[in-house]
Amino acid sequence: MRTLFILTFFLFSSVILQNYSAMNTDNETRIYPNPLVLGQDLHVESNSEIVSVEVLDIIGKVIQYKQSDSFDAKSLSMQLGQCKHGVYIVKVKFNNNKYVIKKLLVKNP
Repeated sequence: MRTLFILTFFLFSSVILQNYSAMNTDNETRIYPNPLVLGQDLHVESNSEIVSVEVLDIIGKVIQYKQSDSFDAKSLSMQLGQCKHGVYIVKVKFNNNKYVIKKLLVKNP
């Protein structure tokens, strides 16, 4: 039963996240590496100016937050610190108050 719930949740969230990102096509955003190996830095690049990046666990708890140091930053790097392997949500906020949401897979080395 639990496996069915988890599978349904991931399929449903995939559709929502893909649709949400599609609505924000003017903010082409890339996160890498994905999957991320524990200990690696997460890199975010965009053609728009990045204001902040949030990494949330699957229940919505903020794991890591980083605000851009410069006004016109189009890339940002961050360490995830104490996260465990699993699926995370990366929320990128831009200077035009739009967001892009991406999925991130974190795995053990």
